[in-house]
Amino acid sequence: MATPFVPVCFDAPTRCYKPTSRVLRAVRTSLSRRRLVVAAGALTVGLAGCTGGDGDATPTATPTSTTARTDPAPVPAEASCAVCNMVPANFPDYNAQLTVEAGDRVFFCSSGCFGAYYVDPGHFEPSHEGTTFAGLWVHDHETKELIDARSAWFVRETNADRVDDPMQRNPLPFADRADAEAYVAGYDDLSEADILRLDDFDTDLATFYRGRFFE
Repeated sequence: MATPFVPVCFDAPTRCYKPTSRVLRAVRTSLSRRRLVVAAGALTVGLAGCTGGDGDATPTATPTSTTARTDPAPVPAEASCAVCNMVPANFPDYNAQLTVEAGDRVFFCSSGCFGAYYVDPGHFEPSHEGTTFAGLWVHDHETKELIDARSAWFVRETNADRVDDPMQRNPLPFADRADAEAYVAGYDDLSEADILRLDDFDTDLATFYRGRFFE
């Protein structure tokens, strides 16, 4: 587009002149350079918006980073339980965690939330529907040590008044069957039939402990 005639005045209106072709070329060059700088700035802002965002959000399911999927990891202070949204780090003697083959690590406040997710992971995280678990860990009810859930024994405790766990109702994990047997022997309403393995967890058990999260 041709640059329109623009009078240049000094003490107006007596001393005005028509710009020469050299001046007009200089004006066009200056305007073109300004447009280029503005466009580059807009592109930079656009790219920043695509690559970034709110870096403070902590997803429920997080990449395993440097910790192997087959090893437990420290619970991040800002992580939330994948079932009830409580803070697992606040319950160091009861929290649980698992990893999936895809690479995510999921944290829980307690064995009850862990069990609900184990039974139906897709209900809580659609991308984990039908997933294969790489590692699963819970805390021993007696020793408070983190143990492998696949080799643990669980007591189907139904009386919330007997425990002081998060959510008040959880299957109780034990590393040794003898400890699980000793626990059920202490109560008339429990028996060895209430001692389970992780493979025994089903929808009935999950909804008994965390039914309101399946509604």
